[in-house]
Amino acid sequence: VRKGDFGDPRIFSSVFTQDLKPENHRAKNGFDSGPIPDIGTYPINAVRNIFGLEPTEVTAVGFKTPGREFLKMEHDTISVTLRFPGDRVAQFTVSYAAAGTDCYKVVGTKGDIEVNPAYTWGSGVKIAYKTKIDGKEDSKTFPETDQFGGETEYFSECILNNTDPEADGEEGLLDVHVILAIKESLKANGKTVKLEARHRNKRPVLDQAKKLSLAKQPKHFIGRDSQKPSTG
Repeated sequence: VRKGDFGDPRIFSSVFTQDLKPENHRAKNGFDSGPIPDIGTYPINAVRNIFGLEPTEVTAVGFKTPGREFLKMEHDTISVTLRFPGDRVAQFTVSYAAAGTDCYKVVGTKGDIEVNPAYTWGSGVKIAYKTKIDGKEDSKTFPETDQFGGETEYFSECILNNTDPEADGEEGLLDVHVILAIKESLKANGKTVKLEARHRNKRPVLDQAKKLSLAKQPKHFIGRDSQKPSTG
């Protein structure tokens, strides 16, 4: 995208859903443990860094899935539209009440890229994408990667070398600004919320990529991890 292979990136679209079980702690604490602060951060962060811009407007609409009363939140499914400078648009839907899926698509003036799976990790998960540029199609699948191992290694290097990490606190704060605007829009029944103009000079770069093989699961667990978590 940054090289301009797809032309000017204009549209971002994403779906990230999970079928949450009643006993899951995220099902019990309203918006703040709901799909936006949890899995909504993935498409928010993705589009901010793919476009290399910060959104200027947020509009959100929430839905409650019939039969999912155990999800103690007003909305278990939320659809969000973000406006970016240059009249670029991003749309994503996140849900705790649907079969699991995670994907996104970026459409530019010369082509598009579709990533599926896009956000998840672990054994058997290989992030993959398909591209179409000026009518020519291509695809690539990445190997399994230990993402948490990569995070730990990178953060350790920052400590040892006394360097600021990327992503840093500002990066997280910019995601939170969007999340709070989504919450405000939901409370106002889908009213568009304007965001203060912001600019971020730093963005992730390819040199940061880590390619650690997937770690083996420990034989013994302690504390809250001693019980196998439920799926979802």
